[in-house]
Amino acid sequence: MTQIFIKTGIIIMLLLFISNILIGQNKTKSNIFENDQIRFTFSPVMYDDLEIGYWGEKILKSRFTFSGEATILYHKNIKNNFSINYGVGLGLVPYNIHYFFKAPTNSIFQTGPYKEYYEYLDDNHYDYVQFIWVFPLSVQKIIKYNKNNYYNFEGGFKLNRVIAYDYEITTENTYIINDTTEAVLFSSYLNDTQKNILSYFFKIGIGHFTKNRNIFQINAVLHFSFTKIGIGYYEFQNLPYESKGQLGWNINYIGLEFVYGLSLFKEKNK
Repeated sequence: MTQIFIKTGIIIMLLLFISNILIGQNKTKSNIFENDQIRFTFSPVMYDDLEIGYWGEKILKSRFTFSGEATILYHKNIKNNFSINYGVGLGLVPYNIHYFFKAPTNSIFQTGPYKEYYEYLDDNHYDYVQFIWVFPLSVQKIIKYNKNNYYNFEGGFKLNRVIAYDYEITTENTYIINDTTEAVLFSSYLNDTQKNILSYFFKIGIGHFTKNRNIFQINAVLHFSFTKIGIGYYEFQNLPYESKGQLGWNINYIGLEFVYGLSLFKEKNK
């Protein structure tokens, strides 16, 4: 087991131990949630762009990328409208790098029979999408504002397990100059790739109780990690000027979360 698994396991056990102590006490009548729930969530999210360091000309760029995450959670009611949520899910982590610039007149790309196609040099990568298992654990507090609706406040952390990718992710863009010559314009690689990443999240939203005490909930989500999924370098070649630098790939995002909660052991209203 890695250190991240050990530390996360200890934290989970401590939180579950504390919650069991609280559950063993009498629940207050002010509790809005009457039963535990199985919850299903879907989150459309917008991932942060790559961190790009520059040496020379600032040609390479990155932009936000859209993706999603889905989880199944167990919602455990505690007391005083506090509860915990824990479960498992699957997400996609994408990134984008792109460039678009006018080919220098004194570069190799402006020679040979294909130079008319290379007046502008451009490329747009969305190729790198990694599946991750997510294991979230959070503490939730709700505040009732009328009979069937409430405000939701939630914070916690996730263990993110990257399913599979090579130790080093590489990219190389080559252009045909003539029948016998090719020239590399751009190359990059990401290494120091992480398999296990601890991240943190905060949620704020609103929820609604149905007639049978199930819930619909929508949250705004802020998700971040201090650990990068990968670090690497890039370089433009065969240009009359220098352009290179460092790349950093993180799993930070903002998004919306849609939640449906199915109440267990329902009791008839008295």
